[in-house]
Amino acid sequence: MRTCLAAAASLVSIASAIAADPVALSAFQALPRPAPTHQIRYGEAPVQAIDIFLPPGAGLHPVAILIHGGCWSAATDDRGQLRHLAADLARRGIAVWSIGYRRADEPGGGYPGSFLDVGTAIDRLREEAPRYGLDVHRTVLVGHSAGGHLALWAAARGKLPAGSAIGAATPFEPRAVISLAGVGDLASFGRFVPLLCGAGIIERLSPPGTEAETSPAAMAAPDMPVTLISAELDRLVPPYAAHDYAIAMRGKRKAPIELITIAGAGHFDLVMPGAPAWAEVSRRIEESLGVVP
Repeated sequence: MRTCLAAAASLVSIASAIAADPVALSAFQALPRPAPTHQIRYGEAPVQAIDIFLPPGAGLHPVAILIHGGCWSAATDDRGQLRHLAADLARRGIAVWSIGYRRADEPGGGYPGSFLDVGTAIDRLREEAPRYGLDVHRTVLVGHSAGGHLALWAAARGKLPAGSAIGAATPFEPRAVISLAGVGDLASFGRFVPLLCGAGIIERLSPPGTEAETSPAAMAAPDMPVTLISAELDRLVPPYAAHDYAIAMRGKRKAPIELITIAGAGHFDLVMPGAPAWAEVSRRIEESLGVVP
């Protein structure tokens, strides 16, 4: 992993000529989604399931834990939206543990359900790893957009106060977390959520009085390295959202934090195999796992 100053944020701008317009939502939605190698369930709701993508050959495989985005809303696709990404990572020799969760506007979702689902699905990896040849010592948590928020939250959930409805005494902790256009500070970004995601989402996700448990910027800093990757031309979650989280972590952090802004890219370029932005993202995932391309 690229060295950076501990307890400080460094800014890396990936400079490249803009060869094409940012990837549109329609192009992202039109991608083929390969079926997972296995699926397992951890609850009764249809979305309470995990897609497992395995590379060829026997393990132990390094693992990317994927958390999908989509405005924390059932109006968007669930874990299926990242199946193309999971298949690409599996071709690179990385197993994928892609989790679904009840969204804020689904029955049982919001606070505490969405958070409990994410925690339960991540912790299930520890139990299932021997069956699927997964290396629990080489794991990285990767979330996109709303999933970036949940990835940052999951990385710090073990530090929630005793008695928290969404805390965990012994959570599974990956070795690193990568947030792709993630929302780390619900207080600063929350005013935009009704415009982007619809009315009521932020209130269900982070009811009054729960911000210290639900907004990563208000929580203790994760012990693992954090990489925040933004797209320069992202109109949904602009790069300043990552900066807000990094600023909130100043003075809290012991592990490294790195800010990366990819020039010429939009929100969906970060999760679009074949796009220059994905080349940078996938390289960072490989580095975090010690995978040699």
